[in-house]
Amino acid sequence: MARLLPNGQKPRCGLLVQDPTYLVAHDRRLSRILYSDTMRKKIFPTALLGITLSLLHSCEIDRSANGLLEPAYSSIKIGGSAEVYVVLELLSDAYTAEVDGVEFDFLPPSQTSGGIEGVKNEALDIGTVSRDLAAAGLGEQLTYLPLVQTPLVLIVHDSVTGVTNVSTKQIQSIYRGDITNWRELGGPDAAITLFDVAEDENEKRVLRQAYLGADLAITPEAIVFPEDDELLETAAITDFSLAAVPLEESLKDLPITILSIDGVTPSIENLQSGAYPMNLLLGIVFSQGLSATGQSFVEFVMSLEAQQILTDSNYIIVRAPE
Repeated sequence: MARLLPNGQKPRCGLLVQDPTYLVAHDRRLSRILYSDTMRKKIFPTALLGITLSLLHSCEIDRSANGLLEPAYSSIKIGGSAEVYVVLELLSDAYTAEVDGVEFDFLPPSQTSGGIEGVKNEALDIGTVSRDLAAAGLGEQLTYLPLVQTPLVLIVHDSVTGVTNVSTKQIQSIYRGDITNWRELGGPDAAITLFDVAEDENEKRVLRQAYLGADLAITPEAIVFPEDDELLETAAITDFSLAAVPLEESLKDLPITILSIDGVTPSIENLQSGAYPMNLLLGIVFSQGLSATGQSFVEFVMSLEAQQILTDSNYIIVRAPE
């Protein structure tokens, strides 16, 4: 049975000398050997020093954000819905600024279903999801944690001048292919380049629910992207383009304009009041068997510090800190 360090803490590397009469522990501020009177009589100081140096070469103790000690150089694999990556990148940067020896491995994004299956198959430690799974019946082995809400917004490239607002009817006409030139909306005489996402993406579900309707046939001229992060990158460099993307802090640095819809801007206040109907619920899933390192990060995600970081980045928190 593993012996605990003072205050009930376990050695970060999990390495204990098998004889229960002593253990070797190393802290950033303190290196020491704890041993009994029996072992003090049996082992010469030189031998003890050799053991200490050998173990310290392969073992490090570090303190996590919540005061627990975690394995050195542990990796947390994250995958699933791309929309949540920005949220977890913010939090992982803050976490690793406080905790040494933890690496975050963001795998190529897929979809919410990929995040769930990855955790079920133990290919992922944390799955990212962009829809409400509260009633999804994930089973006893998986835990769903909603994190934030963020608006889904319509953006146009800065080359589209004179257009800052569109109506529901105009949105439907653009996606149907009835309106094909920005001049019809008071903009420049240029063809509309419509970027879209696949029907099984959550952004498309939200767009249909709020404005398009379930049965509207999308124009074959629309350019469909399998991943929304590629869509945003392309829209930012394509003249006269329009796309629907999640609102995030990086948008302010891109040559794009966020449109209001029916005169309503996608502000935090309008999202909270329900006046702006397009929003994405972003969260994570993890298993009951999540590693101690992963559990420590999840605890940080639920902390007041983490939620303040997200609030400062204009996300709406959907749960109180624990």
